Amino acid sequence: MIKILYILKKEFLVMGRDVHSLMVLFIMPVAFILIMSLAMRDLFDTHGVNQIKILVVNQDNSDPSRAFIKTLENLRTFSFHHMADSTGIDFIRHKMFQEDYKFALVVEKGFSLIADSNESNTARRQMILLVKPSVNRQTYTILKNTFAASLAKARVAYLIKGQEEMLAYAGIDIEKVMQPTGDLIETRYVSKSKLKFKVPTSVQQSVPAWLVFSMFFVVIPISNTFIAERNYGTLLRLQSMNISTGLLLVGKLLPFFIVNLIQVVLMILVGIYVVPFLGGDALTMGDSYGGLLLITTAVSFCSISFALLVASVAKTTEHATTIGGVFNIILGALGGIMIPKFVMPDFMQTLSVLSPMSWGLDGFLDIFLRNGNILDVMKESLLLFLIGLVMLSTTAIIIKRKLSL
Repeated sequence: MIKILYILKKEFLVMGRDVHSLMVLFIMPVAFILIMSLAMRDLFDTHGVNQIKILVVNQDNSDPSRAFIKTLENLRTFSFHHMADSTGIDFIRHKMFQEDYKFALVVEKGFSLIADSNESNTARRQMILLVKPSVNRQTYTILKNTFAASLAKARVAYLIKGQEEMLAYAGIDIEKVMQPTGDLIETRYVSKSKLKFKVPTSVQQSVPAWLVFSMFFVVIPISNTFIAERNYGTLLRLQSMNISTGLLLVGKLLPFFIVNLIQVVLMILVGIYVVPFLGGDALTMGDSYGGLLLITTAVSFCSISFALLVASVAKTTEHATTIGGVFNIILGALGGIMIPKFVMPDFMQTLSVLSPMSWGLDGFLDIFLRNGNILDVMKESLLLFLIGLVMLSTTAIIIKRKLSL
């Protein structure tokens, strides 16, 4: 017991001399959380007031076309900017790039023929949708389908125009029939334990993601201290004092586990207080603090074991920093840290399970976003403990071999 206390004292003293590396563990994730939470806010904000700006040119300028555009304007998703009826396509294109409009809608002449029963007229093209190439296909498809649905509604409204009395006599309420279907749908988000009204936000993705990423960056301070001790003969002297390799590794694990716990608390506080202060959404906590502690311990154990493995095989601190940095970036990109996994194609989402960061991120999301508990993060935690144990055992073997040479 006395030996471990002296080893821990030594580790904290060494950590205190490497302030710059420790600062990276706290400043880097705070910066990423703030930047990404604010940058991705519109991507997650499906319930906010942000609207898609659209240029509109009504070349037909008829009652049906005006009624159609009015129907679109009633949808809170869009913000329309009207241009003169005679505006040409070239000027519209110029306006789109000049003022950053991603869409433009041109209602062509002859739109009023939508009520004509003649097939050749109804089949005629009635609108042109201009789209910037940078717009993703999902957004374009949703917009086009919305316009098509509104067009169908306008066509029905125009066809039954003048028949209100007859329909009322038949007991049909036109206003209820033409009511927007979206108003009849209630949205609820499903959590692990029950239905919740917690709306997913960018900060719910950013805090867990960059928290996991920063925990794996303990490779920098661990490598600095471990390689320095090896080069100065500190490890050999400790071995001569009958300090086992396992005890040495425990002496590395415990101090940096405390560092990781401080990281978790700090990043959560940033998400709760700093991000909303800068105009973003506030992080909402889950109900299972036991589950949060379990997944934090698992990610910390895995990340420290990875850092010790890198430090044991590297010859210099520069070598360790390069190896650790490259692997962290690859694992982060693959595991959904830098790009949310739901944005990835299916084959990339399948490959993401190869990254331990993906397991840690899923565990934190289970707690923060899906209201999970200890049982819900048990699978990810066991996987992280298992691979961490494999890496730690490999590290012990490498250290024994190098010290015996």
